Amino acid sequence: MHRSVRLAFIVTLLSVLLGASAAFSQIVQGQPLTTGGRIIFSHFSLDNGTQKIEIDQFAIPVSGMIPLRDNTEMRFFIANTSNDLSDATDEYSVNGLGDFRVQVSQSLKEDKFLISAGVNIPTGKTKLDAANEFPVMSYLSQNYIDMPIRRLGEGPGFNLLIGAAQAWGEIRYGMTAMFQMYGKYKAYDGGGDYDPGDLFSVSVNADRRWESLILGFNGIFSTYSTDKLDGKKIFAQSDQFDLRLNGVYRAGGVDIAGMMQFINRGRNTRYDSLGALYDQLKFYGNEFAVGTSVSFMAAEALSLTPAAEFRFIGGNEYGFEKSNLMGFGLEAQYRFSEMLDAVLGYKLYTGKADNSGIDIGGYQLTAGFTAGF
Repeated sequence: MHRSVRLAFIVTLLSVLLGASAAFSQIVQGQPLTTGGRIIFSHFSLDNGTQKIEIDQFAIPVSGMIPLRDNTEMRFFIANTSNDLSDATDEYSVNGLGDFRVQVSQSLKEDKFLISAGVNIPTGKTKLDAANEFPVMSYLSQNYIDMPIRRLGEGPGFNLLIGAAQAWGEIRYGMTAMFQMYGKYKAYDGGGDYDPGDLFSVSVNADRRWESLILGFNGIFSTYSTDKLDGKKIFAQSDQFDLRLNGVYRAGGVDIAGMMQFINRGRNTRYDSLGALYDQLKFYGNEFAVGTSVSFMAAEALSLTPAAEFRFIGGNEYGFEKSNLMGFGLEAQYRFSEMLDAVLGYKLYTGKADNSGIDIGGYQLTAGFTAGF
């Protein structure tokens, strides 16, 4: 396998564990210093027939990559958000900066292996006001709406990742493992010291390439230690399996992509104020998603990508029933030069939550750029 192709593959595996943030995309040998930013406005409305809730988020994520030397690079990510929630009688808001994340990655042994370490620098907003800011954060965390930024500040953190990749004929395969440590912080003003549970994830990945077709598979297992408040156990998130299939067909200057994802979640554990077991129930339902997109050149430097995604979310064991969300969008990317491009996007959402008890509507506007130096 060509070394840059192998390296891109293992970093793709690592990025699956780190998340889909633009801060952690593929390493490309010889890539210059790059930076990029986006302005994203998201709006959702939730209507249960007697009450209508409006949620707005204005987010500015910024990311970049700095090559440090051959086979070594540093990536960073930070975002600022403004969030507002309103109903018929009240308005709530929470605004502020998120944490600054830095990730340094290096390939080893002719790019057969990769090691990566990152830190979470607690620059973001914590000590939220329980009366005015907590209602907003509680809705941002719901999995039946699609907000790009779901939380602000946390405590100091550290992660360590290792990955390996190899080829067997036309099949590439690899494995990664990650440990993420989360530090203590005060989530709410006047509250205690919250210590989130640490995370350990393992990912197994493979893809097969033909002349005009690529098919891929990712399987991720994640497990968490127990959350604590002032040293006492309060919550344990369940183990999770995340299975993904994806493919891209390329023909005549057109890329047709598709994906399928299934997330299986177990039962979470809650503890009472004395740290004794309170209950063990599923807090978030399982999820199934399918999506597709078509990319083509509309002009010499202009590409267009229409896309659609469908998400189906099972009910939990606290009485909230199944939900679904559909998204339809169009993104336009214009390349001014080899070192500068810009993007504009629009996405429309519709769906139902709590077994059709809540009507969901929304849209998302995006504008951004990427520049190399």
